[in-house]
Amino acid sequence: MMRPRLHGTDGIRGRIEAFDGDDVEALKALIERRVLSNRSMRIIGEATGLFLVDDVGDSPLVMLGWDRRDGNAALVDALESGVCASGWRTLRIGEVPTPGLHHAVLASAADAGMMVTASHNPATDSGVKFFDSEGYKSMPEIEDRISSLAWDLADGSRAAPQENSESLEAIDGLSLYRSALKNRLQVFESLFNVDFETVDWGSVVPPQGLILDCSGGASTEWLADGLRRHGLEASEVSSRLDPINQNCGAGDFSPTANWSIQELLMEVPSHRLLWTVAQHLEINDGMAFWEPGQIIAAALDGDGDRCLLIEGTLEGLKIVDGDQMCDDIMRAAIAVNPDSWKMAASIESDLGLSADLPRLGEHIAVTTAVGDRWLSAALWPDTNRRMLESQHHPRAIGTVDSGHFVMPTPHPNRDGVWGLVGDGAATLLAALLARVSMGGRGVKPAFQSGWKKRISIRPSVRERWTGQNELAELVQSTAEEWCGIDLDRIQVEGEPALLLMGGLLSNLPISIAVRNSGTEAKTSISIRFATGIEADGAELMALLEATLAPHLSP
Repeated sequence: MMRPRLHGTDGIRGRIEAFDGDDVEALKALIERRVLSNRSMRIIGEATGLFLVDDVGDSPLVMLGWDRRDGNAALVDALESGVCASGWRTLRIGEVPTPGLHHAVLASAADAGMMVTASHNPATDSGVKFFDSEGYKSMPEIEDRISSLAWDLADGSRAAPQENSESLEAIDGLSLYRSALKNRLQVFESLFNVDFETVDWGSVVPPQGLILDCSGGASTEWLADGLRRHGLEASEVSSRLDPINQNCGAGDFSPTANWSIQELLMEVPSHRLLWTVAQHLEINDGMAFWEPGQIIAAALDGDGDRCLLIEGTLEGLKIVDGDQMCDDIMRAAIAVNPDSWKMAASIESDLGLSADLPRLGEHIAVTTAVGDRWLSAALWPDTNRRMLESQHHPRAIGTVDSGHFVMPTPHPNRDGVWGLVGDGAATLLAALLARVSMGGRGVKPAFQSGWKKRISIRPSVRERWTGQNELAELVQSTAEEWCGIDLDRIQVEGEPALLLMGGLLSNLPISIAVRNSGTEAKTSISIRFATGIEADGAELMALLEATLAPHLSP
């Protein structure tokens, strides 16, 4: 029997469904049909508990957090019953954004944390993300061990010890997180040498204020209020009365998306944030209520670990993706203090972000797999020393263009020690303050962005794409014929089913990537051209999609 890893790019995810089969069938349903059941969650809990007992010792402490999905109460109970069977101590922290679990693990000196969420996926999905004692998401070698234990438990070759466990009194993880976010705001104020409450927001945000979309997640009822209390007018458009992520949030936006005013007015947008913008336009007689360059809105995802901004242009709106926010934050901070930065960018980031970095001085750029865990790993001092040490904000930053963004966060109990975490609300605060700071002092110009586009084939039978099979050879030969050049294959740690090709077109770099999503039944094609390449990338994208789709579609 095949015993594949249960985890994807960012934890385990599946569609919440009742299930009547045995343990092996429950895991097979998760792998083959994306069915996540109470039964499979219990096995995952037992397996993770066994791993921790082997890795940490007797009676480890794990924090349990979750987001707002109808099926999560039963899934949390099942997960806790599984980990308790392995002799854990468990402590529930309630509904929190995913970065809130990171902070709670550090604040409580826990041995691990488990977040029950499916991030930006629909409310019909859920899953679990595993965090270690330093607040970092699990890496593949750990996931392989947990998955192997889960299959052993399922087929009966190993049994959980059924030891006595202890459920500690629950704590208010959301209050802990909000206090940590307030402390991070002060850190950002120092980094950019600005005061959030006294700055003039008029040049950064239009008079109507910031339109905020927290996807109906844990930040929906307080983040906009908090911004207003600190002097920035803001309003929330998502609702806790609707399912999480329904017609809202960052998950529905492409990093390269843009909309004209005419498009917004002619067809009522289904996305609540865009619908709100359209309503403002109608009230304003169809005229823009912003100045070009102002930040109109911000969208977080359901579990609050990523953020995308929407900026006004002469013609309409465009997404400010993770790459641009990264560049803004670095430029603003360097204008205050020219110290060297280390920047990690994923294989889907704009080629210009790294290629044009020397304009800011002597800084380090590294390329990583997609996912904030790989950004964090690239920014660690080394594999054995994973916390940063500094009395000031460390010059480290990581970005995926989708809005997954990693920055240092102060350790709650250790002075001068910093972890790394992806946090949508913190990204929003840093990006807004960076915009304010850049307006008040001379900064280096923005990077010269190239052309990039990403599309997804969905649904996709991901098992048919390995990045190394005959289909990969077909994709490479198709791309080489179109480009008229040979393309080199590039290996990236953490992307086992990746075909990443690079070469020079008109003596300028290009990148073409095909990879399976680790969280959804889709396969993505990403094309990046450096600034100055005038070839028709959209034509190449259409060609590759036509080549792949017949082979991957069910």
